Amino acid sequence: MVKEAAPLVEEEYQKEPGSPYRFGIRVLLLALQGKHQEAQAAVPSILKRERRYRGYHHGIYNIARIYALGGKSHEALKWLRETVKEGFPCYPLFARDSMLDPIRKDPAFLQFIAEMKERWEGYQREFG
Repeated sequence: MVKEAAPLVEEEYQKEPGSPYRFGIRVLLLALQGKHQEAQAAVPSILKRERRYRGYHHGIYNIARIYALGGKSHEALKWLRETVKEGFPCYPLFARDSMLDPIRKDPAFLQFIAEMKERWEGYQREFG
C-alpha cells in the first residue's frame, strides 16, 4: 500500500517538517518506492536530525530498514547493531519485519538474528 501511503506521509511531513520522525518516515517511504539511492543519500540528514531526538533508536532502526530494502546487508547490520546498542533490542520485531527480508538470507544477518534470539530468550527467563 505504498502508493496509498505516499500522500499521507507527505501530508504529515508538511505539518511538521522539522520532526526527525516524520522526516525519517518520508525517507523510508522513498526506499519502499524503490528509490534506494535517494533514500540512502538522505541518511546523513536523518542522523543530523536524530541525534537531538529522544527517539534516536527508532530513527536509526529506520536507517537499517532503508539499507536492507536496498539490499545493502553490511550497512543494514551496522545500523541494526547500533539500534540494539542504543536501547532497542527487539528480537520479535527484527525477526518479523518484512522490510528486512532482502537481507534475511545473508549469513551475517542470520548470525545477528541468532544472537538477538538468544538475548531475547535470556530476558524472558530472567524477567518472565
